[in-house]
Amino acid sequence: MNKTGRKLPSVIGWVAILLLSATPGTAVRAQQFDFERLQKRVADFSVIIQMKIAFSFGVHASEQQARYLGTIVSEDGLVLFNGADLATDNAYSSLSGFGVRTDPVNIEVSTLDGKKYAGEFIGADRFTRIGFLRIVAGDSVRFKPVGFSSGGRYKVGSWVALYMLLPEFIDPPLAADVGMISSLVVTPDFFPLTVGFGTLQLTSVIFDENLQPLGILGLLVDPSAAGAEAAGLMESVSQFGIPLLGIVTGDRLQKLIADPPARGAVDRGWLGIRLQALTSEMAEFWALSVPGGIIVNEIINGSPAEESGLQVGDIIYQVDGLPIEIDRDENLLVFQRMIAEMGPGANVEFSVFRPTEQAMKTLSVVVTLKEAPLAAADAPEYESEALEFTVRDLVFGDYLFMNQDPEVFNGAVVSKLKQGGLASVGGLRFGDVIQRVGDITARSADELQAIMEQLEQDRPREVIFFIWRDNQTMFVNVKTDWD
Repeated sequence: MNKTGRKLPSVIGWVAILLLSATPGTAVRAQQFDFERLQKRVADFSVIIQMKIAFSFGVHASEQQARYLGTIVSEDGLVLFNGADLATDNAYSSLSGFGVRTDPVNIEVSTLDGKKYAGEFIGADRFTRIGFLRIVAGDSVRFKPVGFSSGGRYKVGSWVALYMLLPEFIDPPLAADVGMISSLVVTPDFFPLTVGFGTLQLTSVIFDENLQPLGILGLLVDPSAAGAEAAGLMESVSQFGIPLLGIVTGDRLQKLIADPPARGAVDRGWLGIRLQALTSEMAEFWALSVPGGIIVNEIINGSPAEESGLQVGDIIYQVDGLPIEIDRDENLLVFQRMIAEMGPGANVEFSVFRPTEQAMKTLSVVVTLKEAPLAAADAPEYESEALEFTVRDLVFGDYLFMNQDPEVFNGAVVSKLKQGGLASVGGLRFGDVIQRVGDITARSADELQAIMEQLEQDRPREVIFFIWRDNQTMFVNVKTDWD
């Protein structure tokens, strides 16, 4: 029920209607869902999230109001929702360090019985794009969480149901929908594919015919479109332009709930290679009797891969004694996700083929994974309100993009500029690396902050920035207006 006391209605999606009308025998099964009992369960753990999101890219900044259906997943108020808008890494920013930064500036969480709480954003998972926040309610307040099934059984042709969030002008706020499991995808990851649902229902809890929560509605990702660090995965679409939707299973969700991704915290393992799949043709050429593998194309300087002795051309065919069944580049996400989820500090044993002039050598290589490089959107920032610009620390992606050595190249990257502001008018540009102010070196955002705070006391008529731009250094003079 909602706050008015009215029951939540059952609304059948148009795709499901077509399926039901085509197969009257199965329509009876779909109509056997006890939606009256289901809506009571959904009301216990569902919340409506109102969130103001600040978007910024260079000199461009804006705010927009967002509204999500959230699901309480712990007694102390942990909530999951569709966090795609708040994901910090994407293919462009992972390589260039530049990207659209999104920040929640205000979060309100409402239960379906009308209670309102503040919320604190935690982070979004880079693979599933599931967001997490925590309800601010005090230690004495306990919530009733959903309980996802583990080791769930999924069968093609089984009917499933969910509740979806309706537009804000509609009361009551939720409606029911039904769909069907259409396929059990096994690569690039296990994913029960569904029909009958749409993208507006993403992260809604999916129930089986016994009203057990199987997981949430998610998008199948296309690993062939992934960036160099598996960032910015493109959601896959069928040849007919229909998004491939399915169930993010309870087993996977329980891992995320136990250790939700925190924005700015690095909890992913990092190997530090560029890679391609060992196809069946390549395996046949090298006379390798393995179902697949990972070919090392490049090794990042200072990475765990370099420190372990891995070499370009190595073929990894086992991880901790288990075979790597990856024979297409489209399935590289499986390996990338496995490494990421092992976490920093994990010791991993790779069984490796190493081509030599004489023969194919077999060896074992033990790698200690490090923390994955920080994303640009997670880097520490400093905002100069006086000169109307923002900088952040250099990150790993910047050094790759700029082809610079982290040991010798320092500075703070201009990440935001107020359009028409003093810094913008004076000639600073988005992406400039400030390395010195006057004759004082700035190696980070913190050091630049200390310099700027001193300048605000001294109040010079102009500030001279020594910057790096487009593979060359130059000076930029910014006129000040301290009043």
